Amino acid sequence: MHRAASLPRLFALALPALAACGVAAPAFAVEDCAKDVQAAFEKQRTQPAYHVHSKQPSVRGEIETDTDFQRPDRMYNKVIVPGEPGALETVAIGRWAWASHGGGYQELQPQFAQAVTFDVEATLNTPVKSAEPFSCLGKVTRAGREYVAYRSEPRASPGKPAGPDNPALARTVYVDPATGLPALNIVSEAVADAPSLVSAAYSYPVDINIEAPPAIPAGRTR
Repeated sequence: MHRAASLPRLFALALPALAACGVAAPAFAVEDCAKDVQAAFEKQRTQPAYHVHSKQPSVRGEIETDTDFQRPDRMYNKVIVPGEPGALETVAIGRWAWASHGGGYQELQPQFAQAVTFDVEATLNTPVKSAEPFSCLGKVTRAGREYVAYRSEPRASPGKPAGPDNPALARTVYVDPATGLPALNIVSEAVADAPSLVSAAYSYPVDINIEAPPAIPAGRTR
């Protein structure tokens, strides 16, 4: 696993996404919609456990990350980078963390473990706050499933004019109407039918059980 403990939290309230579901935004106040998004991710945070599968581009190809969170303080993270010989895996439990890049787990030194466990603590034990406004898209259908969707305001990267080399991006959060939990979190260009640039899919398995791996003690090698 890797330092991607921070990635699900980043997805929790900071992505842009699908600009066009072909649905006009109902007449809801933006701040009300932001509260709805915040409530969905706060409900996720307080689940016993949940899984995040995310994809993001890189110069080497698409990076895929799978992360399990288990309250109150456990995380398993697996990152697959194109061209790398094996997955980078990380386990965090309480104040301890272990990492493996295909050669077995090694306990991380305290200063490195702290960077991982800090993110886990923030993700699982800090109430979610919305940092951006969302408009309500209402009920939408994606890949044959119905969701309640929310979209952030499209924005280009600051510092240079918007255009083909600096497109406006938006984030769309899709919430399961039956559970009130986030299902998808997608960033794309703010145009109709734009492909996902960065995405996270959330699921809520009941059998997540994160345990400490057999590992070499910190500061030792085989």
